[in-house]
Amino acid sequence: MRLSHVIKVLSIAALFSAIATVDFATLIQPTSTLPIGNNLMAAGRRRLSFRTGVRPSLYRVGGFSRGSECGNQQMLTAVVPPPQAQESLSAQKAAVDKTTATHPTFFVYLPSLPAGTAQFTLQDEAGGKELYNVEFKVAGKPGIVGISLPASAPALQVGQKYFWQMAVACDPSQRSKLSSISSWVERVNSPTAAKDDRISTLAEQGIWYDVVTLVALQRYQKPSDRAATEDWEALMQDAGLPQFKQTAIVQIVKN
Repeated sequence: MRLSHVIKVLSIAALFSAIATVDFATLIQPTSTLPIGNNLMAAGRRRLSFRTGVRPSLYRVGGFSRGSECGNQQMLTAVVPPPQAQESLSAQKAAVDKTTATHPTFFVYLPSLPAGTAQFTLQDEAGGKELYNVEFKVAGKPGIVGISLPASAPALQVGQKYFWQMAVACDPSQRSKLSSISSWVERVNSPTAAKDDRISTLAEQGIWYDVVTLVALQRYQKPSDRAATEDWEALMQDAGLPQFKQTAIVQIVKN
């Protein structure tokens, strides 16, 4: 039985048939509209400083059931800043993080689950329109997985908020047992900044999806580079995600 037959999502659309796992270096293409020419490892550059700030929040809409049915196994975790002290978020709400990209990348921590199938969906704010839905294979290796919104999907619009979800079967032989997570993203206008200080401007303004993608790309391309590692560790610390300072990026899915 296909995972999509187990999980009910709003406005089910036909699944994309072509699923591919690609090298992280090919992740950021022109469709993402992100600036990748920044040299994060420039000599003498000050420490990358990310400011989450106070974010808007929205209720989680229908779709994958929230939580995990994987027993004592660690749950999936959306790699987004957790609720801040100055934010008042109930269990039914999630913070909305920002991107300037038309086709951003979403990061999820995948625990050590058996190799199998995962499903990712993206919906509009009202939950009435599904913009993207893909199933893909996971290798069963613990680490961070990136799901890149392909050029074939509708471009995110400035000022609009979108709800994304991901679910993984705990055991390929029991497709009804799932671990799932969800979060929100809003596309915003790109801030004005000096070309050589673009990444710092994005970080200081709390544009999460852009910053984490750029820093992750540098870390993946130069895993032994001290500055790349320091940028990643600083970002995880500032964002309230210290548990991922040493976590490897194990897979990028792009259709």
